[in-house]
Amino acid sequence: MHRRRTPLGFLTAYVPEELFHAAGFEPVFIFHAPEEYGKGRAHLPGFVCWVVMSALDQALAGALDRLGALALAKTCDATQGLADLWRRNVPQIPLFHFGMPSRLEGPAVKAYLMAELRDLRDRVEAFTGCPIAEHALWDSIAYYNRLRATVRAAYARVAEYAPSAFYAALRDLLRSHRPALPGPSPLPNAPRLILVGPALGDPVLFEVVEQVGARIVGDLFDLGERYFEADAAENGDPLEAIAERLGALTPTPTKYHAAHSRAARLLEMVRERNADGVIFARQKFCEPHGFDYVRLACALDRAGVPHLMLELEQASQAGQLRTRVEAFVEMIRGV
Repeated sequence: MHRRRTPLGFLTAYVPEELFHAAGFEPVFIFHAPEEYGKGRAHLPGFVCWVVMSALDQALAGALDRLGALALAKTCDATQGLADLWRRNVPQIPLFHFGMPSRLEGPAVKAYLMAELRDLRDRVEAFTGCPIAEHALWDSIAYYNRLRATVRAAYARVAEYAPSAFYAALRDLLRSHRPALPGPSPLPNAPRLILVGPALGDPVLFEVVEQVGARIVGDLFDLGERYFEADAAENGDPLEAIAERLGALTPTPTKYHAAHSRAARLLEMVRERNADGVIFARQKFCEPHGFDYVRLACALDRAGVPHLMLELEQASQAGQLRTRVEAFVEMIRGV
């Protein structure tokens, strides 16, 4: 009989889920909600992205009280500010902070990550009152490797799925670890798009892409395809295996690795998947993705790849999004 796991929320793309899973938690991603409880704005300025604002807003309203804890890995200034506010204003949900470095290359990175993982393990053990057994870590690593393999297999056929159904299934997986993709829904001769942005954007965007007759062939979302692209080794030191996996991922805009350029990865995806264009779906006030857009857009311009920038807000913008995406798709088609 499987023991009941305690839900642990996470909000950033570098949380070592395997370690928390081995300690008896069930890591679940906290998606931003379209509705507002009116609690978060008392603590955060209006120019903070809705991803961070919504997490605090939900917590202060009691909508996250099911969580046994929250985990954040060091990313942007907004999430760092959230960590400080969380400890002071949401004491009923303990916070675990993980110091992910900004530069992911060089001899000191692995040593730093190992020190951070050991410290995190000690804090988790002190919180639960139980040591994390090595065999539990190996079991969790194997579990997440299987889960990632399932997602990669689905991404290999992503163009065959209706975008809204595919990303709804991916969101469910990040919330419940239950991969349940619908049946394929091929659309011959559909323009092929790649999406770029934080988290998984606004679900309305996927519906709009579907409505205008396009298909998604890949993404560079922080919590999308890149999040599942690398496995942890299943031998040696389990913490070292987790550290090496985190360093091997295509960096998010808040990280840097000379050998893993985001622009090079995006252009590689465009070529490999025969993409007709790229849509940037940036959350409003997200500065890291704002700076990232400039670099990626320049690379696409040099390669002659059409691209569109969309800025997503808290409230749904279905009509405006459809108008702009439809015009972009028609331009690609040459209509």
